Amino acid sequence: MRFTTSYNPTISFAVVLACVLLAIACRKDNNPVVISEKKQQRFQLPQGNSAFDTKIVDYYNRYNSYILYKFSDIDFNYAFSYNLADPPNGNITPRTGPVLIRCGDSIAIQSALDFMEQYWFSFYPEDFKKRCLPSKILLAGLIYNTTWNATAKIYDTPRVNPVTIPIEGADHITLPKIDTAFNSYSLSNKLLLKSQLNRTFLKHLMYPSISTMPPLVPLPDQFHKISDYTLGVLTNANKYKYGFLTVYAGNRSPDPMTDMVNYLDTICTKPKAALDAWMLNPNVDSLGFTRRKYDLLINYFKNNYNVDIQAIGNKQD
Repeated sequence: MRFTTSYNPTISFAVVLACVLLAIACRKDNNPVVISEKKQQRFQLPQGNSAFDTKIVDYYNRYNSYILYKFSDIDFNYAFSYNLADPPNGNITPRTGPVLIRCGDSIAIQSALDFMEQYWFSFYPEDFKKRCLPSKILLAGLIYNTTWNATAKIYDTPRVNPVTIPIEGADHITLPKIDTAFNSYSLSNKLLLKSQLNRTFLKHLMYPSISTMPPLVPLPDQFHKISDYTLGVLTNANKYKYGFLTVYAGNRSPDPMTDMVNYLDTICTKPKAALDAWMLNPNVDSLGFTRRKYDLLINYFKNNYNVDIQAIGNKQD
């Protein structure tokens, strides 16, 4: 006698389903299935188990900005605003050897966080920080190049950067020399760093280091319409009359970007009373150009971003 067996897919599916349900029923209640969440962080936080690591995680949760004291050279150099061997014109010059970077010293990280809170973050409202703080804030140690000549390089921290001068990249602001000495910075050094850091931050927002990136803070339209950028008769005696804070070689006016950065630097450095007695004094600013540019810049940040940039310069303690 010949027997034949027919395949019934409905019955097979029912058997499999019953087995699955039985397995679930037999699982202990105190061992539920845990579904892992998709990781969206670019860097692992916290980087350690110190008290300051908790603060760093809090900053990330609030502003989506990584404060890193452990990182690689790639994190520093990735999408840099320019090749370190061929930077743009300005106060940064080429270097002939590799630029080496060390991570910040853990003994100074808390001091660095305290400094940033007091002299950087405190000047800007929460929504502004959430939108505008750089993707990465790197707390570095020494930064230097392996070969040396007499040309000043702000990156060469052992020789020409005795105070922490911030370094700007496409997606980061780096504070070098976060080491033991940072814990005992004098007030004058802190104020110098305060002005440099905030000037760099504001420039970072207005002039992205990669030209295809849209600025987070567009330039105020009228600022560059006040002074004549083709002048060739400037001197240190008459520069304020024409609304400039510096003079280029050949008695020429600075370019528009340098002019803006000069104003940001001065405002972040000097208290208002000093500016009133100096460059905003009608006897010095005889045409009123300097006052007009100053007022325009102050009001632009106040009215559009609720940021008082003069408060940065006013803070002298």
